[in-house]
Amino acid sequence: MIDYQSLRALEAVIEDQNFEIASQKLNISQSAVSQRIQSFESYLGQKLLIRKSPYRATDVGENYLKLLRKVSILESEIVNDRHQKPTVKIAINRDSLDLFFLKVLSDSSISKLMSLQIIADDQDETLKYIKSGQVDLCISSKEKPLPNHISTKIGDMKYTLVCSKSFHNKYFISGVSKKTLSKAPLVTFDRFDKLQHTYIKEQFKTETFQQINSMPSVLSFKQAILGGFGYGLVPFIDIQKELKKKQLVQLNPSKDFFVPLYIHQWEYQLEHMKFLTKKITKVAEVLK
Repeated sequence: MIDYQSLRALEAVIEDQNFEIASQKLNISQSAVSQRIQSFESYLGQKLLIRKSPYRATDVGENYLKLLRKVSILESEIVNDRHQKPTVKIAINRDSLDLFFLKVLSDSSISKLMSLQIIADDQDETLKYIKSGQVDLCISSKEKPLPNHISTKIGDMKYTLVCSKSFHNKYFISGVSKKTLSKAPLVTFDRFDKLQHTYIKEQFKTETFQQINSMPSVLSFKQAILGGFGYGLVPFIDIQKELKKKQLVQLNPSKDFFVPLYIHQWEYQLEHMKFLTKKITKVAEVLK
């Protein structure tokens, strides 16, 4: 027998990373949240929750959370409550979220049909959220689908290495090389940003930098490069105007960096999920 109340308590704790907030969401006491999870763990004879920050599900817990998500989706289809829109949970990389996905968010046909809850993370990490049962859909750089899921390519995010014109005159007047790149300030998204280091290591054989500026948003990252804080890889679709106006200089135009992007979701798709996927695929045509 599967105790879905206990699984909802487990899901809430992992989503909110807080037992008190989870109890408020479920409208039960904080101790009841813990007791529900412990009771089902005792019944199974296996742990479902790793009880240290950050809270996360065990492998067994992940399997049960995936089951809960599937049951919730099927329940919503059967009940078909016209007064309550289904909620779709999505894990997506920040460049996609703040660039082409904005057209999905501004589409009233989407908001009339469903509610969205979005988790932003690196494109190499988003698949773990669908694996753990935390989301219904993710956009990932990884192609291989999970069991009972499908993976559909939507395009390649093209990145190009750029800096401002004045920055170029100061640091790269003698050329772009391992030496000049290591001495010039670099802009990264945050300390988890692997993109810049991977590309520069592959293309210029260096991974040592004298100065790094961290700009943890798509807009601030672009503005920092325009403002001369450093150089970095920027999505090509985000700087076409700046390149045309010659506000930015491409440092290695013949060797741009391409990140393939795939939609991952459960193979059994409800109509609103099919509609959402179609919209995402349409707006992602800008990547092709």
